[in-house]
Amino acid sequence: MRGMDFLRRIFVICMGLLMPIIILIVCGHLPSISNSWGTELQPLFIFVNALTSYFFFDAHRWRLPSVFILLLTSFSVVSFPILHNILATLFFASCLYPIWKLHRFRFYVWIYLLAVPIGFVMGLFWGEVFGVYVLCFYHIHIVMHMYKIGIRKRYHL
Repeated sequence: MRGMDFLRRIFVICMGLLMPIIILIVCGHLPSISNSWGTELQPLFIFVNALTSYFFFDAHRWRLPSVFILLLTSFSVVSFPILHNILATLFFASCLYPIWKLHRFRFYVWIYLLAVPIGFVMGLFWGEVFGVYVLCFYHIHIVMHMYKIGIRKRYHL
């Protein structure tokens, strides 16, 4: 993995980690992350989801989640609540397959699935935040692993 590619991926992951924190600071607790569409944070929601879609489209096996996150961003929860919620559900569900297919980090599937009971017990917002954070940590793990492999190959370690 080249330096700029590494930095680009880390930037997108950091934006995914920061968005829920920014939502909480600026808007307080919302029913879901998508409800930031109806606030002054709408540009942030669109920007981070577009970046995530771009990031996923470039990643092996992540094209379907990429399409779903782009579509759920296109159909706002304000104007198209049913379609948006279906697309959001499909996005989160479609993320399971690429995590499962990579045997090395398969344990993330079980952690990711904890978002469902967290969502039922603590609310949709917290379930989504948990799911997003697991996806971010999964991708940080992958990026760091690829970076280490690149350094080993470069220096013949």
